[in-house]
Amino acid sequence: MPSRRDFLHLAALSPGVLLCSRLAAVMPPATLEGLTYGLFFDGEDLAGLRARFAGDPAFASLRDELASIDRGAERRFIESEVRYNDHLFDIRRLGVTAPNLAFYYAMTGDRASGELAADLIRAMMKFPKWDYFLEAGRHVVGIQRASSSVVAVALCADWLGDLVEDQERRDWVRVMGERGCEACFLSIYGMRYPDRVVGWTMDETSTYFEHRPGDRLDLSNWPRILDRTNLKAVPASALAIGAVVYEQEFGSNDDTVRWLEQAVFSLRSFRHLYARDGSYDENISYADYTSSHLAQATDVLQRFHNTDLFDEINWPGFVDFMREMTLPTRADPYAIVNFGDAGNGMRSAVPFWIARRMQDRQAQWFGHRMSRAHDLWSLIWYRPDVEAAPPEARPHLWRSDLDWIVGRTGYTADDLVVAMRSGGPANHEHADRNSLIVKCYGEQLVTDPYRPPYSFSDPAWMMRTTAGHSALLIDGQGHEYHDGSEGTNPSDARASIVRQGERDGYFFWAGDATPAYQLALPDVQSVTRTVVVLHTLPALLVLDKVVKRAEPSRLAARFFGYNLDGQGRLEAEAGGFRSIRPNAVLHGFAASQGPVAFTVAQLPIPQETAQKHPFAAVETREARHDPLLITVLIPVRRRDETAAAEIQPDDAGVFEIELRNDQHRARCRITDRGVLPEFEIFLG
Repeated sequence: MPSRRDFLHLAALSPGVLLCSRLAAVMPPATLEGLTYGLFFDGEDLAGLRARFAGDPAFASLRDELASIDRGAERRFIESEVRYNDHLFDIRRLGVTAPNLAFYYAMTGDRASGELAADLIRAMMKFPKWDYFLEAGRHVVGIQRASSSVVAVALCADWLGDLVEDQERRDWVRVMGERGCEACFLSIYGMRYPDRVVGWTMDETSTYFEHRPGDRLDLSNWPRILDRTNLKAVPASALAIGAVVYEQEFGSNDDTVRWLEQAVFSLRSFRHLYARDGSYDENISYADYTSSHLAQATDVLQRFHNTDLFDEINWPGFVDFMREMTLPTRADPYAIVNFGDAGNGMRSAVPFWIARRMQDRQAQWFGHRMSRAHDLWSLIWYRPDVEAAPPEARPHLWRSDLDWIVGRTGYTADDLVVAMRSGGPANHEHADRNSLIVKCYGEQLVTDPYRPPYSFSDPAWMMRTTAGHSALLIDGQGHEYHDGSEGTNPSDARASIVRQGERDGYFFWAGDATPAYQLALPDVQSVTRTVVVLHTLPALLVLDKVVKRAEPSRLAARFFGYNLDGQGRLEAEAGGFRSIRPNAVLHGFAASQGPVAFTVAQLPIPQETAQKHPFAAVETREARHDPLLITVLIPVRRRDETAAAEIQPDDAGVFEIELRNDQHRARCRITDRGVLPEFEIFLG
């Protein structure tokens, strides 16, 4: 294998000369009933796919989506609007739309769609660079844009078949190798050998900074940062697909051997990025993005090289992860437990792929019932003969190897779900250790912020800090977080679940976020949050306990409401607060060793964003040593339904609590002793 110095020297030569000197004399591939290579399905599979695309009601939305692509707008775009240095939007648009139209052509025979797909690829060929990252100021580093362009060319070259003449297709693939595969190789090679990277920068000739002038990031550590993120899966998968296509056109050569070795190495490394139980620390939407690319590469490598990467990752465990991170509401049946930047849920492609490979009935159920969208991969990977089976609906706790914990009563919109973010750092994380999410009766009642800005120059970056979460502030401060100058990379904050259990009528856990808070508040000796969920009432006890070495503390627990749709409202009064949604109301009560105050506020960020994320704060009024703040949350269906909590403290650190709604009541005894308060629950 060439050394890095050899590679950079060769890359400085004319790419056409370099590649042509290595081409094997091979015959162009024969088409397979309309396909060129059969990358993901054979000619014999086409009849079944076309019938399913045309007639299966499950894929009606996909048919409508592809049929409704504005062909006229895309034609105008490539004829007069595209800018050949716009990598943020224009090359991405080509890379997304072209394979969608090519797939529509393969499924329907609509020649106009196929011809437009070919013209979109022809426009892509005019981009002298396929990404906006550079090494040593001149070598293109492929992350997302070069990757999507490689895949677009590969898919269109396959699915358009003999609609494209052999010589033109070969020209496409040659350019794909020069501008796409080499760029993808360079990026994941740099992640593999970060000490050999000369220096990554952003291309000043690209329009990137025209669109995002504040995003001047420090990329010096990016080869190491990206090595543990979804942005390694994308170029690794693209390189595998591109190398296979290049082989099909030109035969195996030094470049394809080098590309495939690097791609397989990077793909195998994801066994260390997914947790042993299949969980993925960038959360669901990024897990979807990562997993779909891994699935594509896994299939291509197995079909063309008999390389089986499927068992590198615990895919059955990943199904558990998908299922337990669901948070369906009446307004959004596909919502998720939104830790970090995740925001949206899974598409159906990866669940269908797992169901296909393993006959996994719950994965099939998830693909049908809990996925937010079907795409072309969903259709390709779907097997109708796998019977779907829902999970058992019962109250239970699920704790992942990431130390994320979720308690739920079931998987419908009306079921109770309570989740807490513990665990270690991750890309796209927030300063959210021990933060809560609560959903009940079809409504999100305590939330995480939805997709705060990625740029540290945006004032709403504050949403990423502890102050922007349903978490604890100590003396007005949250735990450690970075300044964003390197992007949305991991912080140094860590927390862990130190206690958990399930009993008849309730479950509980305790999270220790001491290491995270100590980085910002050195006097802190212990920070724990104990959560007791009485799922039969239902109600929650949230016990925040802080111990310092010397200084007294004031505590403030924040609980963010859901108002993305403008239908949420928070109210505070002397005795508590309410989070009001159309189908449910959350009542909040609190107590401590001294008086507490309830307020409703918004973050000091632009009003357009702040009003979507109001919060209630429960604050201790006096600074005390080793304070304990007890918050009681009771969700009810209607505004006129009773919810009450009477909390009686004594001088010995014991709190007697009586909870009730219109149907149930319970008693609780909290004893403030040590770093973890003790509790007793009496249901009836």
